[in-house]
Amino acid sequence: MTNKRSFLIASLVAGLAFTACQQKQTERTEHTQDTATTAVHDSIAVVTFQLDKGGWGYKINKGTHTYIEQPFIPVIVGNKPFQNEEDARKVGENIAAKLRKNPGGLPDLTRQELLDMKIAGVE
Repeated sequence: MTNKRSFLIASLVAGLAFTACQQKQTERTEHTQDTATTAVHDSIAVVTFQLDKGGWGYKINKGTHTYIEQPFIPVIVGNKPFQNEEDARKVGENIAAKLRKNPGGLPDLTRQELLDMKIAGVE
């Protein structure tokens, strides 16, 4: 009788421990998913793209949405695309850094900054 009772108590304790571990794992998984969702929602990413008629542009995505789409070199007169992907990325990263530094503000860019970055086509 004592062996049956001991076995029953041991089984009950093991079952409770297993259930508690499963609950804790579920909570951890949900927390990880919430954190990942928040990180994606709050993230700022630069994506370059090639234009159909030649040249490059960039997009700045905030979370899963396009926040800025810039097919032309900003600040200069005319609609000139970036001559290469590297220049589009440099300018996009500059603007993204400003957005990260001041999340609620509007980023600005000057002609001098373009010259300092040595963006092709800016004189």
